[in-house]
Amino acid sequence: MAEETAAVVGEEHELASKPIPELVRRYTIVTGQGMLAQIIMVVLEGLVMGWGLGSHGLACVSIIMSVEYINLAFGNLFGTGVPAVVGNLLGAGDIKGASKAFSQGFWLTTIVSVLLAVVMAALTEPICAFFGATPDIMADTVAGVRTFAVLLPLTVIGQMVTAVMRVDEKVQVSANLMTVSAIVAICWLALSTFVLKLGVMGAGVYYGLSIGIWAIGIFWYVGGKKSQLQINLVDLKLDMGICGQIVKIGFPFFLVQGATFVFNTVANSLLGTLGGDMGSLYIAAFGVINGYILYITMMVAQCFSYGLQPIAAFNAGAKAWARLKETLSCTLKYQIVVLLMVTAVLWAAATPVCAFFAGSDPALVEVAASATRIVVLAVALGYLAMTMSIYYQAVEKVGVATFCGLLRYVICSVPLMYLLGGMMGAQGVWIALVAADAITGLVSIALAAKEQKRLNGFMA
Repeated sequence: MAEETAAVVGEEHELASKPIPELVRRYTIVTGQGMLAQIIMVVLEGLVMGWGLGSHGLACVSIIMSVEYINLAFGNLFGTGVPAVVGNLLGAGDIKGASKAFSQGFWLTTIVSVLLAVVMAALTEPICAFFGATPDIMADTVAGVRTFAVLLPLTVIGQMVTAVMRVDEKVQVSANLMTVSAIVAICWLALSTFVLKLGVMGAGVYYGLSIGIWAIGIFWYVGGKKSQLQINLVDLKLDMGICGQIVKIGFPFFLVQGATFVFNTVANSLLGTLGGDMGSLYIAAFGVINGYILYITMMVAQCFSYGLQPIAAFNAGAKAWARLKETLSCTLKYQIVVLLMVTAVLWAAATPVCAFFAGSDPALVEVAASATRIVVLAVALGYLAMTMSIYYQAVEKVGVATFCGLLRYVICSVPLMYLLGGMMGAQGVWIALVAADAITGLVSIALAAKEQKRLNGFMA
């Protein structure tokens, strides 16, 4: 009976039958539609904040980005753990089990995100101080973070639901939600900045809307026939076995985003200290680079990793080793080529790009552009670790997935920033990021080659 069920699933699911290169391109491109909307949103965000809030506002945003990374950490904990479990069960033909796992994952995500929002709203000021907020930007930063915290549950739930939609072959619906949220959020940011004059507080609402609108996706899974997966109230009583599996698989990517939080906090603190009287200017420059330029390149990389995830999870569950091998190979090749083109453009156009985001402050533009030409040199290699981490989660190799998740931001970047920053000042912080990307990329390529050999063994 189980074999018959699996056969039916194989016939019904494109993840089991369509050519892998076609699937990788389709899932990456359709995911990229939503990501493109998000990228355009981030570009317009930089324009609005740079010209509407100035260097003071950009310094506040650099601190708020630490909160954004916490949001992404929890969103990706559940946004990788839940769809990986669901995808493996769908691939094995267990539709009932997949639906239960999704419902359990929804309630677990909701409970954890609400608790996180309460803690962040209650302890906003000490949290901002820990993130590196200096006295001159503390008040506005607190207002922005506290506002963001109110919408935090929706942003975490939204990331989980849209990730499940890709496994459920609703990739176009997921992309549409991302597109709509981008349009609504950027319209709000412009209104709150130039008309309502809400400043950084308006930016806090913007960060909440930009992903929180994705949570509308839950209506596809409540009491209807739009999906074989359903959210049930009975699953509010959590099954620790299912929840433990979700957390186990999702934890490495939680560490990826948690590591970016550590990376962001350390960079802000070092640049503020090593920059001396120009400390706030260096923090603002890092806000431009990390909050916009590197954030955009990361979202491009996520198109590939998010496209890989459902294909890898389904075929790992189905034990289709040849398809799994081809999925990894195609994804990494496409990702490297596209990111090389993106970073070449950013390097060549560093000054106008930074001027676009930094507003009318010539000193900020000069510092940010000079640093950008250094920082983007090896980004195409650095983001391979994120894709490898998601791949290993999909095939339930948690240990190596965790290693990949920590590799770029913590294992390489943080020690190098302290080492080279101590030797060369603020300039050493920028150089440390290039070295970290290069090392991360080489290690990731070596791991991918090893994984290809492992899959060859299954096919022999």
